[in-house]
Order: sequence, then C-alpha cells, then structure tokens
Amino acid sequence: MLIYEFVPNNTLEYHLHGKGVPVMDFASRHRIALGSSKGLAYLHEDCQPRIFHRDIKAANILLDNNFEAVVANFGLARLSIDSNTHVSTRVMGTFEYLAPEYASSGKLTEKSDVYSFGIMLLELITGKPPVDNTMEDTLVDWARPLLDRALETGNHVQLVDPLLEGNYDHIVMQRMVTCASASVRHSAKKGPKMSQIVRALQGDTSLDDLKVGIKESNS
Repeated sequence: MLIYEFVPNNTLEYHLHGKGVPVMDFASRHRIALGSSKGLAYLHEDCQPRIFHRDIKAANILLDNNFEAVVANFGLARLSIDSNTHVSTRVMGTFEYLAPEYASSGKLTEKSDVYSFGIMLLELITGKPPVDNTMEDTLVDWARPLLDRALETGNHVQLVDPLLEGNYDHIVMQRMVTCASASVRHSAKKGPKMSQIVRALQGDTSLDDLKVGIKESNS
C-alpha cells in the first residue's frame, strides 16, 4: 500500500487546458513554475542516489488550494549513481514532452527532464498544450522564434497567453521566457541544470548565465 498526502486542487493540465476552468493568474503560474523546478532540482542534485523523473508534464504536477506545486507520478522514474552521466533505458514517457536526444538514443539524463520542464514552462507562458490541432507545429517549434524575439526585445505580446490580458510582471515573465528558451535548446545536453532554473526564476542570478549558447544551438 502506498499512502500519499491529499492534494486537492487537481493538476496543472486541468487548470491550463480544462474546459470552463477560470483563467489561472500569472502569480500562480510563476509559483507553480518555481515550485516544480525546486522539486526537480532536489531529485537531480540533492537525492542520493539521484532520480531522473522521466515523465515531467502538466498532468503530473499536482496543485494544492494555494496553487503550490507537487511533482507526482514516479512510475517511470530511474535512479542514477553519481558516476553515471546517463541511464540507458527503453524510451518511455509522454511523446509530446520527450527530449529529442533521449527519444533517439534511449540515454536518459537529468537534461531530459529539463527539456520536458521547458515544454511545461511554455505551457504556463502561452496557455497552449504541447500539441494542438490548431497549430501546424509543436508548441516548441512554434515558440522558438518568438522566444528569440522576446529575449532580444523584451516584448512578450506574441508569446504570452492572451487570456492574461497583459496582467503579468514583465521582469518575472522575462525570467520565465529565458528559462524556457534555455531548456528547450535543440541540443538538450547544452541545457541548464535545474538548480540554475530555480535561481533564475527566483531572480537570484543573471539571466545572461542562461542565455549563453542559445543562439548557437538554434542556428
């Protein structure tokens, strides 16, 4: 028997994409991004042995009544001893969230989770699901040029969920945009560590530290 705490407020997927659900305000979106990033950073860097979740997605982020995030569903998780740079395994997880390098090689790393987190962060920013019949491309392919533009100009209009109606903190949004762009680089192994994401979302580090290599990896 497995006994878990009761998390009463459904999932992030429900609140972002459910029908008839009130629009999630920006403060809640940032709180969820930060809380889930802290959970992943703990799994990757503080656990002994380390844990690769392997199925980070909006449906696996549970929310309490204060919209505090709980990383859930460890059914596909894998352990990694410190000397291992990756875990070779059969490719599993939710297709829309898979890092390309993991999908093609079966080599699971902490950066595979970071890539999946980046897609989830894009959902929080844009309000769009990873794959949508109304879009010709995946969310990542659609967002990449808009992320580049937002990083250069600080203008988020084309990227941000229109349901927010412009009600968001532009400085905090720039942090989220920078983290998302760094996390979904074409080369996942060049992505940031989750602890870097945490510090960036908290405003405790220069965003330039995450921007290094973004244009090179997108060229």
